[in-house]
Amino acid sequence: VTSFVLTASDKSRMYGACIVWYEPLPDGVVQACVDEVMPECDGVERAAERALAGELHAPEAICLLSSAPIFEALNSCCRQLFRMRLSGGDPASTEYMLTEASLRPLLTTPLPDYGGRVDVPLGNVSIHVVIPPANELPHTMAGRDFLLLFECLDVSSVIVLWALLLAEQKVLLQARQTHVLTMAAESLCALLFPFSWQHVYIPILPASLLDILQAPVPFLIGIDEEVLGMAEQGGLVPDDVVQVDLDASSIVCDPDVARAIRLPQKQYHKLYKALAPFCRASGRQSQDTEGGAEGGDGGSVRGSSGGGGGGG
Repeated sequence: VTSFVLTASDKSRMYGACIVWYEPLPDGVVQACVDEVMPECDGVERAAERALAGELHAPEAICLLSSAPIFEALNSCCRQLFRMRLSGGDPASTEYMLTEASLRPLLTTPLPDYGGRVDVPLGNVSIHVVIPPANELPHTMAGRDFLLLFECLDVSSVIVLWALLLAEQKVLLQARQTHVLTMAAESLCALLFPFSWQHVYIPILPASLLDILQAPVPFLIGIDEEVLGMAEQGGLVPDDVVQVDLDASSIVCDPDVARAIRLPQKQYHKLYKALAPFCRASGRQSQDTEGGAEGGDGGSVRGSSGGGGGGG
């Protein structure tokens, strides 16, 4: 299941989950395709081509959208709908087929208020939809996937990234899996609470929007391996963009940008100890947490790369 976020021109967001699989095409559809690509061939040649083609498959998908970032519930619904779709060919499983009646609870059940919960019947299971209290920390509806960011980066890198966003820098997240990009971006936004990210926000950047990397405004953007290769080949990633490789657990930051980020030493250590149990282990912990503060008033962020930039 892949999660994603759609941002409209008015900055409103829709949150989604999608599951894709491949289904065999009916013989009639395959034959129609052969006839279309071989209009000048006789019936014998078309039959031979059809025999060579064998069984063909086409992608099929289920996609859910919500105005609230209830990713855990959306992912669970996608998996259950997929199971119901597969059981559609079993006459004994008609009550679990994808029909208007079976989908009605999913489409009509209203979301609960802050701090509430509702159960949505879907086939033979109930999907739990939980909205946390408005003042709960961290304020997120991502469920277990909220921790994906911390599994990718060590504690110093998380703190540095958090500080860079508070300073409204240009941040580019990189990962092979698009789901990781979405969840990491959502987790970073949640860590800004009680503030919220008001600038460009595209957790999964399509190739058609690559030019936005050169925009003179702060942004939080996620990019997968294929689109990143296109951006680097075209020289579209400016030097002042902070590049965060979630797969390699590294941050590449312009030294001038890094020097501008200063964190108070006492608060840095307190935050470090609170986040450390959830983060990926780092071989540079002692270096990152024991460095002295310039001027005696806090830690200075170190630039370039490698899992940590937050001094202490």
